[in-house]
Amino acid sequence: MIIRQNQKPFPLGYTAITELDGDHSNMLMDFGILKLAEGTSFSNDDPKERAFLLMTGAVRFKWNDGAKDHAEDVVRTSLLDEEPTALHVPAGTAVTITSTGGTSEIAIQKVKNDTPFTAKLWRPGDYRSDRFGEGTLQDTSTRTVRTIFDAGTAEEYGMVLGEVINHAGKWSSYPPHDHAQPEVYHYRVFPEHGFGHAEKEDEVFKVKNFDSYAIPPGVTHSQCAAPGYTMYYIWMIPHLPNDRFGPDSRVFRQEHTWVMDADAPIWPDADLNTVLAHQKKIGNAK
Repeated sequence: MIIRQNQKPFPLGYTAITELDGDHSNMLMDFGILKLAEGTSFSNDDPKERAFLLMTGAVRFKWNDGAKDHAEDVVRTSLLDEEPTALHVPAGTAVTITSTGGTSEIAIQKVKNDTPFTAKLWRPGDYRSDRFGEGTLQDTSTRTVRTIFDAGTAEEYGMVLGEVINHAGKWSSYPPHDHAQPEVYHYRVFPEHGFGHAEKEDEVFKVKNFDSYAIPPGVTHSQCAAPGYTMYYIWMIPHLPNDRFGPDSRVFRQEHTWVMDADAPIWPDADLNTVLAHQKKIGNAK
């Protein structure tokens, strides 16, 4: 379901969107937006694994990795043109975030995980940033996917964190797919009065700026951005005890897998009979 935030900027302080012990507990994680005025700080030492993703602004992250204290200054001015930096810490690690230049906005994700690991500040270059869908389907599903961490890069972590740039007028999370783990998207739209559409099985929701989308486990989903409007979204997934989310965890809807063929013919580049014959061939092969 789409969780509305009334398409208005978030207030100063922390705004909870999903809570392990409250609203949308079936998402199995806490997620919210922290907004800090210049010169103000936020401290946290929750007994949960936590990630702090800088969306916009200038902040100083302070934390201890078990061996020494750290302080790092981070600046981000664009969700679209600049890749993210995220501080990721194990349960109980004390973190202080201070806004050092104007108003800053930070996304916070938390899960229950007592496994120890070394805190890490994930910077651009530390993680995968891919252009999915490029060169296929007439580039109608080209999108930018930044996977900050998942099961393939961090065995000790209890969750997955990334960003997607849904290019204007194109599809992402495509072909329609599902996975065993719940997932949360949080959206920003550029220009901000724009919109897109998100699918939940056969239901379709209009998505606007500041919305979030709670996707239950096993629910098929995909989405698109309206022409002229670029959609950014954070995607967050908790690992399950016996089913960790990685690059191969997505289960695509069988009837749409033919479009994943790099040579799939699409009308009007190919005549309709050629398209239908290829669809039947690939569908039968799978």
